[in-house]
Amino acid sequence: MSKRLQIDYIDIAEVEFGDKTSLADGKLTINKKELLGLVHSELFAFMDIHLAVPGESCRILAIHDVMQPRCKADAPETSYPGIWGKLAPAGEGRTVALRGVMVSEIYYAKCNIKYYMDMGGPCAEYTHFAKHFHVIIDAAPAEGVSDVSYAEALKHAALTVNVHLAKLGIDKTPDETEVFELTPVAPGPDGKTLPKVAYMVTHMASHDIWNFLLYGQSALNFLPFIIHPTEVLDGAMLWRYWEPNYYLQNEIYIRELMKRHGKDLEFVGIVITNNVMKIDSKETMGMIGASLCKHTLGADCVMLNKSGMGHCQLDSALAFKWCENMGMPAALNLSAVSNELPGDMLVISDPSIDAVINSGRNFDLEHPRVNRLIGEHANVPSLLGFDPWGPFTHTTNFAYQGIWSQLGDCYATTDANLPAIGGR
Repeated sequence: MSKRLQIDYIDIAEVEFGDKTSLADGKLTINKKELLGLVHSELFAFMDIHLAVPGESCRILAIHDVMQPRCKADAPETSYPGIWGKLAPAGEGRTVALRGVMVSEIYYAKCNIKYYMDMGGPCAEYTHFAKHFHVIIDAAPAEGVSDVSYAEALKHAALTVNVHLAKLGIDKTPDETEVFELTPVAPGPDGKTLPKVAYMVTHMASHDIWNFLLYGQSALNFLPFIIHPTEVLDGAMLWRYWEPNYYLQNEIYIRELMKRHGKDLEFVGIVITNNVMKIDSKETMGMIGASLCKHTLGADCVMLNKSGMGHCQLDSALAFKWCENMGMPAALNLSAVSNELPGDMLVISDPSIDAVINSGRNFDLEHPRVNRLIGEHANVPSLLGFDPWGPFTHTTNFAYQGIWSQLGDCYATTDANLPAIGGR
């Protein structure tokens, strides 16, 4: 029997600091001193917690993860199992989610890709994350602390706050409930069966920091594996750094495939492949992944996606060809397929890859001067030479989440149902 996951959403319309951490009538009140005590660590040189409100004149620098507060209703200690919580199978039972608020992280360790985000003004329209309240973990590594230890400590602090806040919603009446389950699909009255669709995603795991975790286990050197869709939605798989984990919690391709399961397709499961650096290894990953879709999941066709940049484009292209060679028509999702010139951000050019979805593109934006800057001392390589307070002109390439939105959809439409806050 398939896993059955129920997610109860509690809508958050207001967030503020106060004397007691509480949730009532859509208002989340946070005792800042309490949270700082929960996440204190000698691995941090300093730590602070900020609130950012939709619509305010505020720019957040080096923001590198956002997550919806969630926890398992019956056993909160098993939320994010193996990563933060106790080990237990994810993807089943009841999960509580606070909707409209994020727990976010500022990343101080050196890296060549860091994002920034405007909470208000014209540039806020290009990131759906600006529609949410943000509880921001602002912590830099102490002297001598390795990047790996810092990344682990930062993620642990953020997940501690995440679960702590989500627990406030366990006994609340949800504003919406969703149930995710892959029930058996029988042939129609005419004996015809629905097309069996597999979802294959290449995730980037190139080193200890730039890595994703499965039940707390590093994906480095992983071979392609099958995972139940609800496990991805429910915290079994998390990025240590790079993509926002909100995209895994609310993975729209999984959600859409599950929504259409039993109607016009049969969703047979997910294959996760690991981005690797050598061309022969990329071929191997693509072949194994396609074989799992074909011979283990029994797929008729495959939806391909990726989380990563040019390297992952090549991985996905090779996987596309292996799927087609095995008799499974494939469709490939890419962001930035074209900007001003055809294919100007592509590293692949192969006419046989003839079914491509373009999920986003770049825009040049005029960034105004802001009244508030969070993470001012965290370096953002893409903004070198700019006054981060503004004004400056920059593309959405590194505006969180800008163009790297393969796991989310086009940022102009995501979370369109969230109410306008702060005059937006």
